[in-house]
Amino acid sequence: MADITPNIAFSTADLIEVVPTLLSPQTFFLDRYFPNIRMSDTEFVAIDVIIGKRRMSPFVSPLVEGKLVESLRTQTNLFKPPYIKDKRAPDLRRPINRAVGERLMGGGLSAQDRAMANIQFEMEDQVQMIQRRMEWMAVQELRLGTVTVSGDGFPTTTIEFGRDAANTIVLTGGARWGQAGVSPAANLLTWITQILKSSGAQITDVIMTPDAFDLFIQDVRVQPAILYPVWNPYDNRLNPGAQAVKGALLKGNWGQVQIFVYNDWYVDDNNVEQPMLPAGTVILAGPDIMGVRAFGMIIDPEFNYASMEYAPKTWVTQDPAQRLIMMQSAPLPILGRPNASLGATVL
Repeated sequence: MADITPNIAFSTADLIEVVPTLLSPQTFFLDRYFPNIRMSDTEFVAIDVIIGKRRMSPFVSPLVEGKLVESLRTQTNLFKPPYIKDKRAPDLRRPINRAVGERLMGGGLSAQDRAMANIQFEMEDQVQMIQRRMEWMAVQELRLGTVTVSGDGFPTTTIEFGRDAANTIVLTGGARWGQAGVSPAANLLTWITQILKSSGAQITDVIMTPDAFDLFIQDVRVQPAILYPVWNPYDNRLNPGAQAVKGALLKGNWGQVQIFVYNDWYVDDNNVEQPMLPAGTVILAGPDIMGVRAFGMIIDPEFNYASMEYAPKTWVTQDPAQRLIMMQSAPLPILGRPNASLGATVL
């Protein structure tokens, strides 16, 4: 093996290509269920909700006065997005050393070029971290109907979206998937019908962790969709083969829903890697959620207190000389129709 000095991160004398990290964030939940972006010119964001009922028009005689019917009520839900400030002090010596991707033994880039590339690298990483945080928030909301946030100078706060407690399910004992007599397919039908009744929303997606999917396809009501091609004309098709991708993987259709298996992870505040979806989790969702990706104002006079998705800034302290980089954001995914989703712990 070729000798590698501490300042060289590659074993070949000539760098062929930069190998980027594969641990970049994926945003399946954000993109699929919170596609709309809304900006607020205050610290708060609000959505208006029409409170509907399944009413019918009254019968009256044509010879009597019409019956007065109350108009549908509207409700304004107000939320304060949590604030993010990612501040960094990059290594001052990095601009005088070879940059990532630069040819070894004299790349030809100036220190200024390297410094700019370093700032870009750090800011891209800051944006990716904010995106991963938003994906985490979206997952918590769909799973629990709430999201709990805390941080330095920010007291632990649980943001409630008003989802019915019946849409957050924890199966216990003999009711868990894999227990004798328990049908995951029957559970899904019950939950899909429950959501249709409570909110009028139609579920199109069921997202499962791998262990939940393994038990789902063992259900005798699901097995024919795997074993017998005759079911294919009815669009009941599931792939039981070994597959794993970052984020959500479409495994097939079951009735009106698409079945996804989800894999992703994050590093928590204690520097411990955790699954984005805990083991044994099932989420029911669809476009009727009408999720919104909201951003509050940036509390910084240099940005004129504007509303922005990402607000980058950089400055230099004089002695010792140090460039600082900070990225600010005030994001909050919002469940437009909280009862159009359901989260279940099935193991």
